[in-house]
Amino acid sequence: MRFRAVDSFRGMAAIMVILFHLQHLNLLAGNSFIARSDIFVDFFFVLSGFVITHSNYDRIKNVSSVKLFITKRLKRLYPLHLFTLLLVLLFELFRFGLDRYVIRLSNPVFAEDKDLPSFIANLTLTQSLDLFRSVTWNGPSWSISVELYTYLVWALCLVIFRKNLLLMCGVSFGLLFWFIVRHDGNIIYNYDYGFVRCAYSFLIGMLTYRLNRRLSVSFSYWHYSIAELFLLGLTIRAVSTFTHAESWLMPLLFALVILVFSREMGAVSKLLVNRRFDFLGNLSYSYYLNHMVVLAVMDLLFFKLIKLPHSRVGELVFVLACLTSIHLLSMFTYRHVELVFQSVSPDRISKKVTAMAIV
Repeated sequence: MRFRAVDSFRGMAAIMVILFHLQHLNLLAGNSFIARSDIFVDFFFVLSGFVITHSNYDRIKNVSSVKLFITKRLKRLYPLHLFTLLLVLLFELFRFGLDRYVIRLSNPVFAEDKDLPSFIANLTLTQSLDLFRSVTWNGPSWSISVELYTYLVWALCLVIFRKNLLLMCGVSFGLLFWFIVRHDGNIIYNYDYGFVRCAYSFLIGMLTYRLNRRLSVSFSYWHYSIAELFLLGLTIRAVSTFTHAESWLMPLLFALVILVFSREMGAVSKLLVNRRFDFLGNLSYSYYLNHMVVLAVMDLLFFKLIKLPHSRVGELVFVLACLTSIHLLSMFTYRHVELVFQSVSPDRISKKVTAMAIV
């Protein structure tokens, strides 16, 4: 079973993360919703906990099943991570040649965030275990690193605690809330305490799915529609105004959004399951991992080489070119990188990609 409405949300959340990394442009500067849209990474974590619990909770019974689970997740996450890491390496080599033989670049080449130790850490998905002083190489991949370790700890805890969720969550949330209190409610970390951030949201997603299974109360189409519209408005308002001290509350809001929209019973969720939005969920992982390298390439091309003016029209052209390029690259990587080790037939992949292309 695929939760198509919330999957479409994931695609839109990925686009908001892209816009977050474009907020330096005058065109987008000052928009409080975009300025805080990095919090949607926590939406990914909560949704991951929800979906992974749905698909794997009953399958994890012993250490052997944990090994199979982690192998499956590695096949899902690692190919695109490796592909984008190599893309960043190629781009940095290109910048090296450009800087040395063509034009002096303002940003240093192979700086501290793109050195050999951090490259090895990215290869081994250890780059976000507080080993460095910033995100490295393909910045968004910090979340892939912590997600993998969250999967491992979650699966092992299910075995160790014999799926006694009361005991497991009591211990886990006790430690997590100790961390949150010590850090004044702030969970917005990445290269340093990203694992804590991911584990907190992932566990909330797990409990949301377990609650979803137990809820037997059903409401009318109009009740769900009103609830969905209210949650949309509340999410926009909360994302636009929350502070770091309130960031620990945002995964709880995202959990409520997922809980309601996963039912697909209201007007908004009915719209989101439409094919015109459904493709966003398919491409969301590629959007997320591809976008930083595309933005770097387009910035060099448009503003350094072509000398596009930072006018309103010029920046609009730049944003549209970036979004188009990210989408096209993501269509390619979804088919030829993400699904390399997945059990999907070539015909099914072709139909999906064709549908995405004509949307």
